[in-house]
Amino acid sequence: MKSLSPRSVWRPAAIAAAASLLLAPTPVFAGPYWEGFKRYWFGFMGNADGVVITALVVGLISLFIITRGKWAK
Repeated sequence: MKSLSPRSVWRPAAIAAAASLLLAPTPVFAGPYWEGFKRYWFGFMGNADGVVITALVVGLISLFIITRGKWAK
């Protein structure tokens, strides 16, 4: 079985996601759901707990970027 490169997997997925957003009957970001979503998460990140969560997420992303080269070998 031939292994697929990450580009050959992510590019079609990204194109499909972009096409589905463009072809949707109403934009995803135009509804009241999105406004409530933003209000909740910006309020959560404004708390002290939100700062801790943000630091943890940034740390996890950093670890992923640093160790990504070792996974590819």
